[in-house]
Amino acid sequence: MKFSIILLFTLVFYSNIFSQTYIKLNAPTTILGVPGLGVELPISKKLTFQLDVTTSFWNSVSNRYDRRPYIFNQIFPEVRYHFKELNNGFYLGAHVGSGMFKLSKNSSYALSNEYQYGYIIFTGITGGYQKKLKERWLLDFFVGGGWSKATYEGFNRRTGLRYDILSIINYSAQWIPYRGGIMLGYMF
Repeated sequence: MKFSIILLFTLVFYSNIFSQTYIKLNAPTTILGVPGLGVELPISKKLTFQLDVTTSFWNSVSNRYDRRPYIFNQIFPEVRYHFKELNNGFYLGAHVGSGMFKLSKNSSYALSNEYQYGYIIFTGITGGYQKKLKERWLLDFFVGGGWSKATYEGFNRRTGLRYDILSIINYSAQWIPYRGGIMLGYMF
């Protein structure tokens, strides 16, 4: 708790010094019904801190496989290094993220009315390019990936019972691209 208060104070202090805090919206994912929001604030002349959240609320009550649950949230704190100046040009970032999900991993699970519920962690990098549009507006093109590890339990949608009771816990780990988009930012 003490660390969180110190971190919050430091970020607010630095954001007042540099006053280039951007609030962002991931336009493509939001249009598709999966909103992505972010806040980016400077912490030095070449570094920024971004916190972004992406959430899907798509839960279907239909038994059709194409209407399977697709509920998740992801949160990514990230430190970015800007090669030229802050919020203008190329950058590279490092992040650690986490999330929760309730979804059918693929169509074979969905066809048998099964879904997975669990937690996931991410560690990786993001590369991107920011272009200032006007005095207070910018576009942030980015893609990121790295290592992800999920632990989950499998459930049958009709009965609500676990179908994987013998395996106790399931997990999945891989190197994959897992984030990207075009964020529209507004500076305060």
